[in-house]
This record gives sequence, structure tokens and C-alpha cells, in this order.
Amino acid sequence: MEVPASIVSVAQPWADLFAGSAAVSTTVQFLHLTGLLVAGGLALAFDRSALRAAAKRMHDRGSFVRELDAVHGMVLFGLILVVLSGFALMFADVEAILPSRVFWWKMGTFLLLLLNGFAIRRAGVRLLGDGGNSRHWDALRRGSLFSITLWIVVLFLGVFLTGAA
Repeated sequence: MEVPASIVSVAQPWADLFAGSAAVSTTVQFLHLTGLLVAGGLALAFDRSALRAAAKRMHDRGSFVRELDAVHGMVLFGLILVVLSGFALMFADVEAILPSRVFWWKMGTFLLLLLNGFAIRRAGVRLLGDGGNSRHWDALRRGSLFSITLWIVVLFLGVFLTGAA
């Protein structure tokens, strides 16, 4: 896949700044990793809690769902950092990144991660409303296991993309 010249020319000033400034490239990479650490770390910690809660079919669903709400906001903040810094990284080397199959696999996996996060949130909210129906605990458990897997795959593809680009 050849990247259209118009995209390359629009990205070129940013690519030049990124390549010519250690401070800029370091800051963007730091923000990307910080976003991953915040979003992924909190999500993984919550996934662990969700797996434990689902195994126990815990009775204090209210506090569990409130914790889900609290974590959700911070995870979204981290994801915003990841997306914005990810665009900056992509435009720093658009000719190498956009044609990369690894990049598109990573974007697809990231999209699955976002959709799964919404499904986890929905299952948590439904738990609160229905008295702890076991199918919602099962959905939460499956979503949490899938989340852990997706976070690891996204990280792997990001590292792989860095080496392949």
C-alpha cells in the first residue's frame, strides 16, 4: 500500500520536528507509554478484581460497580493519551506505519479492546440492576479474561511495530 503524497506532505513538518528533536520524540513516546501504563494497569487490576468477584458471586455489587465507574474514567483518560500520542507517532513516520500490516493488526486489536471495555462496563451495570444474575457475572468474567489477553496482544504488536517500522 502506497501512502498518498498529500498525507505524506501534510505529515512532513511533524515528521521533521519529531526526527530533529529528542525532546519532542521522547515526550511523545513517554505520553504513549504513560497512557498505556495508566489505562492498561488500571484495567488489568480491575480485571483481576472482576475475576475474583465473579468467582465469589460477591454480594456487595454496589461497591463493585462504583469501583468500575471510578476505574472507567481513569482508563478513558489513559486511552485518550494513547490515541493522541499514537497519532503523533504514526504521523512521525507515516510512510512506514500506514502500510504496515502489524499496525493494522494493532488497530484492530485496539478496537476489540475498546468494544470489550464497553461490554465489561455494561455487564457491571447490569449486575447492579438485576440482583447478580449469574449470566452477567459470566459475561464479566469472560470480558475480563478477554481484556487481559487483548492488552497483552496490543502491547506485543506495539513493540513488534516499533522493531518492524
